[in-house]
Amino acid sequence: MEEEVKKPLFKKVLPWIVVGALLIVTIIVLIVLNIKRSDEIAGTTTGEIVESLDIDNGDQKIDWSLYPTYDVKLSESYTISTSGTYNLTGQISDGLISVNANDKVVRLVLNGVTITNHSGPAIYVENAKDVVVELAEGSTNTLADGAAYSDVEEDVDGAIFSKDDLTFQGTGKLIIKANYLDGIVSKDDLKIINGEYQISSVDDGIRGKDSVYILNGNFKVLSGGDAIKSTNDTETTKGFIRIENGNFEIDSNQKGIKAINDIAIDAGEFTITSTDDAIHSNDYIGIKGGKYTISSDDDGIHADAELVIDDGEIDIVKSYEALEAARITINSGKVSLVARDDGINVAGGNDGSAQNRAGANPFSVDESNILSINGGDLYVNSTGDGLDSNGYIYINGGNIVVDGPISSADGALDAGGGIMVNGGTLIAVGASGMAEAASEKSAINSISAYITSGASGSTISLLDASGNTVISHTAAKSFQHIVIASGDLKIGNSYTLKVGNSYSESITLQNTVTTVGNRGGNDFQNRGRR
Repeated sequence: MEEEVKKPLFKKVLPWIVVGALLIVTIIVLIVLNIKRSDEIAGTTTGEIVESLDIDNGDQKIDWSLYPTYDVKLSESYTISTSGTYNLTGQISDGLISVNANDKVVRLVLNGVTITNHSGPAIYVENAKDVVVELAEGSTNTLADGAAYSDVEEDVDGAIFSKDDLTFQGTGKLIIKANYLDGIVSKDDLKIINGEYQISSVDDGIRGKDSVYILNGNFKVLSGGDAIKSTNDTETTKGFIRIENGNFEIDSNQKGIKAINDIAIDAGEFTITSTDDAIHSNDYIGIKGGKYTISSDDDGIHADAELVIDDGEIDIVKSYEALEAARITINSGKVSLVARDDGINVAGGNDGSAQNRAGANPFSVDESNILSINGGDLYVNSTGDGLDSNGYIYINGGNIVVDGPISSADGALDAGGGIMVNGGTLIAVGASGMAEAASEKSAINSISAYITSGASGSTISLLDASGNTVISHTAAKSFQHIVIASGDLKIGNSYTLKVGNSYSESITLQNTVTTVGNRGGNDFQNRGRR
């Protein structure tokens, strides 16, 4: 009789055991997936970008005291064929300095030199192991080439042209008028240690095929092509630009700073005006610091693979899309972005990933596209999406303010895979048609509020029950949707959301995401986009 009683009890308990086991397995799977996601969003660091660069410092190992010194007063074309230091003064009215030194080391000290060549480059390094150009302290040196070249090889195209490693040092001034194509060209590694450079060029200003490595200096570059570029696309460790410091005033009819491979910038002051991207890499960009004022008719900063900002002051006052890469990580700094399309666009593919351009954003979610904001102050003023990712957005820290679009076809926040807000503060305002809220998976709480209309210049304030301001922002444009996220928001607490004198709403937080009001108008959310 007891067995008949126990058997039905076992049958009753068995389903709960199965459910419990499945629940445990599900929790374990979710934990594993979360760990995987944490690994995935870690991304590349600026340190790793720098470590990947194949920097050539061979010139710094040269002991010039072991070589003879020659004092030369220029009056006509001069050819150098042996190793040594050449102290140069004087001028050449129609000619050049040529170096054909059969794999030897040569140092040219320019001390008040003026060279004009009507039919070719002013300085031509045809053969050498290393050439160092030193700008004597207190000197001003002027070089100009011809508008057409003759009696040189076809690929020679710079006022200073070197087939081998080329290094500039010293504290003097160099003025280059590149009337044919480029200003300074090295077909190998190009290094600039110090000095003052004023370059105007029909095409590129400064070009190093294997690399451009700038340690310091003052640069004023007016270029019909790219201002500073590295072009080696056949060797994975070459074609990079490394800048440790300096002052840069760039006005480019194409790209400001462009590399086939990585760009790594530690510090410096940059004022860049460009028709194309202001800073562009076909691979990675790492910014550790510096001050940037950028005005671009295309992207402000673009990396095909990944952009990492560790610190610095970045002010993009004009752009099509301000920051663009397949992955973007902002760890610190003060970043202000103005864009006539997306403020930050995280999308795969090459440059031009905005809608209706080559490589346009797909509607599907790409797991590899991740925007991570871990700290710093970020302000975005965009006509298109404010923060846009074809994959995920993770906000783990920082103070983020977005003045998003007034068009219902775009949103202040847009992420195909979700917007996880785990720290920091966020206030994003924009049109309601494509508006997105933070994900329920977020670690901190948020409010998603739809209002009839908020006017440009209205102050948005969220007050706690005691009347203290939790967050406040004065909107730059009209809006119908507000997202506020903060670690100070607590479930169960009541808050008052105010928009100027036209709107006031009492809100009690019920969930991780508390929604107020209705979207209304045209709902584009479920019409084939993300």
